[in-house]
Amino acid sequence: MKFLETKFHGYIDYLIGLLLLFVPSLFGLEAHSVQSLIFYIFGIFTIFLSLQTDYEAGIYKLLPMEAHIFIEILSGIFFALSPWIFGFAGKVFLPHLLGGSIVVFLALATKTHNSTLHRLF
Repeated sequence: MKFLETKFHGYIDYLIGLLLLFVPSLFGLEAHSVQSLIFYIFGIFTIFLSLQTDYEAGIYKLLPMEAHIFIEILSGIFFALSPWIFGFAGKVFLPHLLGGSIVVFLALATKTHNSTLHRLF
C-alpha cells in the first residue's frame, strides 16, 4: 500500500542524499575506500535525481515520478548489494544493506501522484 505523499518523499530524498555524504564518517569508514565512495556517489546521485524529478521538491521537473520511483528501486537494490558486488562484505555490509533497503522501501511506499493536487481539480 502506498501511503507517502510525493511532497514528503521529496523532502526525504534530499535528507537522505545529504545524510549519505556523512555516513562514511559516522561509521568510521576509510575516506578513500570503495565502501565510502559508494556512499558519496549514491548521495550525489540521490540529490541530482531529486532535482530532476517532476514533484513538489524538484527544481527542473524533467523526470516523471514513475521513472523516479523505478530508478530509486533499481539503485536501492544495487546499493544494498554493493558490498557483495564489489567484494567488501567481509569488512562492512550493514550500512549499505540498510541504506539500500530504506531507499527501496520509501520508493515502494510512495504514491506516484500528489493526491492533494488531484483533489483540487
